[in-house]
Amino acid sequence: MKKKQMKIHLLIGWALIVIAAIVLFPDKNIALQAERPHLGQASPRTIIAPFNFEVPKSTQEIEAERNRAAEKVNAIFEYNSDESKRQYDELKGFLQKVAQYGSLQHQINQANNSEGSDSTIQTKVSQAGRYYESLKQRISTTAIKPLSQNSKARDSLLSVFNQMLQKGVSNTVIAPNETALQLFIGNYNLSQNVKHIIYSRPNITLLKDNENVTVEVANVQPVQRRIDEAFAQLQNSFPTDQGLLSAFYETLFLFVQPNVYYLEKETQASRTEARSKVTLNKGMIPRGMEIVAQGAPVTKDILEKIEALQIAQQREENSRTFTAVYGNALIFVVIISFFMVFFVFTPSRGMFKNPRQLWSLMVLTLMQLIVFWLVHHLSGNIAKLEVEIPLFSENFDIMWLYPFALAPVVATVLYDRRIGLAFTTMSSLIFGILTGYDLAAGICAFAVIFATTYPLARMRYRVQFLWGILTGVITMAAVVALMLLLRNRLSFDVFYHNLIIGAANVMICTALASVALIHLMEKIFGITTVLTLMEMSDFNRPALKRISEMAPGTFHHSIQVSNLAEKVADSIGANSLLVRVMALYHDIGKTMRPEYFTENQKQGVNPHNNLDPQQSVKIIVGHVEQGVTMAKNDYKLPELVTAGIQEHHGSSVIQFFYHKALENAKEKGGEVKIEDFSYKGPKPQSKETAILMLADIIEATSRSMADTSPEALSAMIHKTIEGRYMEGQFNESNLSIKDLSKLEKAFLNSLDGTYHTRVKYPGQR
Repeated sequence: MKKKQMKIHLLIGWALIVIAAIVLFPDKNIALQAERPHLGQASPRTIIAPFNFEVPKSTQEIEAERNRAAEKVNAIFEYNSDESKRQYDELKGFLQKVAQYGSLQHQINQANNSEGSDSTIQTKVSQAGRYYESLKQRISTTAIKPLSQNSKARDSLLSVFNQMLQKGVSNTVIAPNETALQLFIGNYNLSQNVKHIIYSRPNITLLKDNENVTVEVANVQPVQRRIDEAFAQLQNSFPTDQGLLSAFYETLFLFVQPNVYYLEKETQASRTEARSKVTLNKGMIPRGMEIVAQGAPVTKDILEKIEALQIAQQREENSRTFTAVYGNALIFVVIISFFMVFFVFTPSRGMFKNPRQLWSLMVLTLMQLIVFWLVHHLSGNIAKLEVEIPLFSENFDIMWLYPFALAPVVATVLYDRRIGLAFTTMSSLIFGILTGYDLAAGICAFAVIFATTYPLARMRYRVQFLWGILTGVITMAAVVALMLLLRNRLSFDVFYHNLIIGAANVMICTALASVALIHLMEKIFGITTVLTLMEMSDFNRPALKRISEMAPGTFHHSIQVSNLAEKVADSIGANSLLVRVMALYHDIGKTMRPEYFTENQKQGVNPHNNLDPQQSVKIIVGHVEQGVTMAKNDYKLPELVTAGIQEHHGSSVIQFFYHKALENAKEKGGEVKIEDFSYKGPKPQSKETAILMLADIIEATSRSMADTSPEALSAMIHKTIEGRYMEGQFNESNLSIKDLSKLEKAFLNSLDGTYHTRVKYPGQR
């Protein structure tokens, strides 16, 4: 991609990222955090209240106080005197009928024992029968007899019943906890739907005769327990008469009904009123009061007062609020501008072949801003949550939730260490801003990111992600301890909470990048990472298997070129893995007509002997075009690897057939154009394809040399490099004269090791 085109796309991307940053982070409070000391650190200055202001309670404090106020309100019950009188009168009337029945029975028995009028006896028998039929509709026949014959028992039953009503019989079970409720339900074999309240206070408020009376919970019992209490009292008075006791229990169970009712709506209304009376402020700070002295440790109470002062200042000074917003936007513009300028003035080494690949930078930057925004808003809302989250205690610094390592990890693997370092710097600066323009936090974030990405810079295996996580977590432990030391808060409990969140942050960022984001961005933006290149170097890949099966000589040549190119690439800092993979695939086009290439010819049969030079050149040149077509259409090879196939001959001349054509022209006449005997190009566009070009020629030439002494190899290498240089093949590859000199030495060292002198064994000639 041309430099001018690259600048245009970067300018558009810069504008979009700046707009996104200003929209996502307009928060004026970010700037105010810079003036706010951190919990535990020594105050850098003395702070005195410039005016009167109130210190508001936090949401958690207000809610906790409201809950305590509501809990102090007694449950409200109502004693119903009319219901009590109704129940008493009902039992009294019933017992009177029992007494009348007993009296008639006694009279009938006396009349039977003495002489009397049959009509009188018959009348009493008839009356007793009517009473009996009425009574047995309420209680059993076995209960009627003992009650009817014992007036003392009837009087005791009515008296105990009246006492029970005066105490109150509740319609609601009051249990201190769920366990006690379940025990009560189990003891009395009741339904789970029994009306109940869980209530731990010792007293309740009882409305009785239009007066509020505070009563102990133990004095308000449900029906079942009141019956048990009354029966126990009657059992003490009549311990031996089981029939009578059975009649007592049956009668109590029949007539006892609740006369005390739980007033749920009134109770809730009282609790709501109590909650509403809780004040929202802790108190007033008068003007001139010293909030904190210089050098004094910042406690939680002092920090709350400082935050309250800043909120009050915001309300008092609107102009300062607007200035903070503008300043915050400007600092984001500066950071993003320097970040983009880095890509304009730093050579990309051919990394971005097209605008789509360049836009991956902008997308990755926007992704980092968005995840920062999500956590920034999450941190602002955590304080408003009404539920307590165990890890998010006062010992926890919310800043360690920011995923500052996400984009740098992706960039390091997706591009290289240099671009990864640019993302590291950008992410650390924004992290420092979001934590209140905290320089120490920004430096610590840079250290963690650098430690995490360092093992990923020259990635060959996915296990390196584990090393990155390990070094990142170790560094995180060090920086957490450092931050706590700076803020005078270092203790095991605080360190433990922050390290867990910080380490989880590093692990999640690295895992998310390795599992999803890197692969996704490779597919979307057509970028080739070292992980993909490693996979492509496997000889079981379909394209390489095709070369090995259809053109074994070419396959052997490709392996030799890849080994040679990989060794020399490191000498000038080129991508050795990319050069190796390009070398393995660079001659895939020869598989279409392998017999026309020397390395695949057997028994000295050369098909070119029967062709004129023009026809031979078309076949030779065609292997490049056919290789590119196969790479794109058949095997979907990455653009970087396809570039090696297309550029490894550049626009060089096929000398053998060119000179042969010149000789034929001398004999037969005719014009020979050099461009007809040249490859179509393009010339190498990167250092890697230039190295591939030289390795391809040098390896092939060295195999045809009879003299492989160091001197002969040195002369051949020098001549090859010089020839390609003079042809201008390296003009577009960013190779310098110094690089070519290093390559010459590296090629010689590599070939000298390959063709070193071997000891002749007995029997060898």
